[in-house]
Amino acid sequence: KHLGRRRFCSSSISLPFFAMACVVMDAKQGKDMAWYSKIGAAVKDKVQGKDQGCVLPEIVGNVPDDPRQWRGFELAEAMEQGLGPGLSLLHIEPPPETAVKEERLVVVRAQNRSSYKLQDEAGKTVMIAQPSSDGLRFELHVGHEETQRPAFLLSAASSAQNDWDLTSVRCEECELRGKRQCGRRSLMRLTHYVESVGEGQAFCMDVELPCKLEDGSRAVLCDCCGDASASWSVELTARRPKWNPKHKSLTLDFHGRCSMASAKNFQLEDAERPGKYMFLFGKVAENRFTLDHKYPLGVVQAFAISLSASHWK
Repeated sequence: KHLGRRRFCSSSISLPFFAMACVVMDAKQGKDMAWYSKIGAAVKDKVQGKDQGCVLPEIVGNVPDDPRQWRGFELAEAMEQGLGPGLSLLHIEPPPETAVKEERLVVVRAQNRSSYKLQDEAGKTVMIAQPSSDGLRFELHVGHEETQRPAFLLSAASSAQNDWDLTSVRCEECELRGKRQCGRRSLMRLTHYVESVGEGQAFCMDVELPCKLEDGSRAVLCDCCGDASASWSVELTARRPKWNPKHKSLTLDFHGRCSMASAKNFQLEDAERPGKYMFLFGKVAENRFTLDHKYPLGVVQAFAISLSASHWK
């Protein structure tokens, strides 16, 4: 009451009271911050553990079993180390249909064939593929190092290695829509076969992609968010070589992009409008191949096509 009267006597008398109030408020805020810091430290010790230095899944409960919560920790750690894989969607989308020049890449095969690296023209590793011991499956990782989980899978339907499927492990469309459960997205189907050309046998391949929609995009074939009525469309087929009776061999013009003979050298063209190649794969050195691709293939589709032919001899 006495302080209240002093407050209204003059402005010079009210200042000491205001200063005292600020001191009291600062002291209270300091205690609050200390209290919040203790709470934060306790939560951190509970989740991370005092000695382990890592997140303990068995302690963090309260949420359904969802691999996304632990993948989040893995991605955060990878980003801190400069190993963030980025959006796999960027590797799915093809270059513009109007682009005149093809995208040029290089495939480098390990000496023991335990891995395949896809590099750009500057020599930067874009993707890494790991084959299974039986050659029926490839795990494709985005970035310059192998991660714990692959972004894409290329799988053969049987030991004959004639039919292949490329899938995205986690549908990017599901993730963009914030869905709690993400499905697998089918990106491409490949069919291998052999045709007689002259006196030789030519390896051939047909490439199926999800059908085109009215807006020019591709249908999303996902078991969670996709269109169940969507179909496949044969977009590319192998350019057939010609039989050279003089040299008794099959020949095909690689436009100076291939310098070594190999059964794995091949090209793909538009199935409805043949003539120009949309994909070219050719050997240029031991364990080194050039890879050129255009629309409608993205980087991962082009890489997967080359991997599916790794058993051709």
